[in-house]
Amino acid sequence: MSNELGFVVVWLLGQIAQPTALKNAPVESINLRYARAQLQLAETNLKRVEQSNKRVERSVPSSIVAEYQYDVEVAKTRLQQATAHAATSDFLVWLQRAEAERKSAETTWKNATAVNGRTAGTFDPLDIERYRLWAEVARLQLERGQSLANSSREVQLQWELEVLNNQVQRLQEESRQQTPWAGYFPYWW
Repeated sequence: MSNELGFVVVWLLGQIAQPTALKNAPVESINLRYARAQLQLAETNLKRVEQSNKRVERSVPSSIVAEYQYDVEVAKTRLQQATAHAATSDFLVWLQRAEAERKSAETTWKNATAVNGRTAGTFDPLDIERYRLWAEVARLQLERGQSLANSSREVQLQWELEVLNNQVQRLQEESRQQTPWAGYFPYWW
């Protein structure tokens, strides 16, 4: 009986000790898990557009595929920084995003110009000018961010907010372009 009691006590102590051991085990930070999930999402989104292009060639334009590739690059950088616990280099991710935005805007402008060169009138000249200006704003925004690399975090955060604001404005403009004009004001106006 005493051997059985000793066995039960040892077994119970082993069960109690396990949670303590788990508490001491290194736990991935939320930032690392978040960065890993962002990378997985970006890679999955890229695979999705690549899959669409495999089914129907050029169903997703190369400029859009490139944007998904830029998203993967940015997510990889964020994961590397999270792995290295490099919170101070968050600004570099923003610079990389600005570079991706510049590349995307420039590609859109050049593609629209090239298409109009092959088939005149495909894009309205005002749209091509808008794309050119979007590329110029994105280039200047990146240059401005690069010039702030050694500035205070407050100045860098202000630039990051401007980047977000420009992206929101661009999305609003694209959304307005997609909304057909019906010749009358909607009921909510």
